[in-house]
Amino acid sequence: MKMLEFINNEESNKPEVIFDRVIDRLNEMRDGDCNKGTFGTLSCICGSYGMAGAAMLCGSAAVTAGAGLVKMIIPESIYSICASNLWENVFVPLSSSKSGTISSDSIDRIIEEVNSSTAAVIGCGLKVSDDTIAICDSVIKNTARPLIIDADGLNCVSLHTDILLQRKAPTIITPHPGEMSRLCVSSVSDVQSNRLDTAVNFAKKHRCIVVLKGVNTIITNGKDVVVNPTGNGCLAKGGSGDVLAGLIGALVCQGIDCFQAAVAGVYLHGFAADECIDEISSSCVTARDIIFAVKYLM
Repeated sequence: MKMLEFINNEESNKPEVIFDRVIDRLNEMRDGDCNKGTFGTLSCICGSYGMAGAAMLCGSAAVTAGAGLVKMIIPESIYSICASNLWENVFVPLSSSKSGTISSDSIDRIIEEVNSSTAAVIGCGLKVSDDTIAICDSVIKNTARPLIIDADGLNCVSLHTDILLQRKAPTIITPHPGEMSRLCVSSVSDVQSNRLDTAVNFAKKHRCIVVLKGVNTIITNGKDVVVNPTGNGCLAKGGSGDVLAGLIGALVCQGIDCFQAAVAGVYLHGFAADECIDEISSSCVTARDIIFAVKYLM
């Protein structure tokens, strides 16, 4: 515990300091001569039949957090529901597999779309199948943009984690303890009893930024470590992780350094949750409530 206290007492690593610095920079950018191109394009490779909500939460959070343009790369199986609910996003509907995921036939198009963007998120509601495993592998190997990997993107990566070493661009992974256990081929209890070492060692070995979610979420690049103080039990609900991925993706595509974007995104996510329970019973807070609260905190 002394180590955690020491980390948080370093002024430059305090999450509230990083958050304030990031928000100040974004607001300064809005005050100048700007257009939507100033704030980047985020590609979200998300969703599958039955999991449209995950894609919509990620895309909605990214728009709310200031991304200039959010491009939803989704299977045709969920296009109509997504397009009728996300008015500000643009869509790249691709052919669906028999199970309703994006078909691997579209890999070349996905790579083209990501490489023409500023950053990308992959995994929210994607499902794990032969098609999505092939898509994740190709995006990791062949894209030159910062990449945030969440949810089923991580479950695909867990089959061969060394693929992360093939990336030259920055990579942020956002596992909850169950996903971290699969990445480490360990048990959830082992992860939870060694959260700091688990996150730091994985980040160092795989040259990525790890956001190990949970109480006191840990953000580390293998060298620097920040322990987040915000958030509460209302985040223990489906969809909150999709919101976090969209928030971090939006900050990265606006030009924020990836480590600082991860810290600020986690802090903002938890800050919004803390604000929500001032007005709503913690049992009743939804992922959409978190997105709404973000509007008043940036």
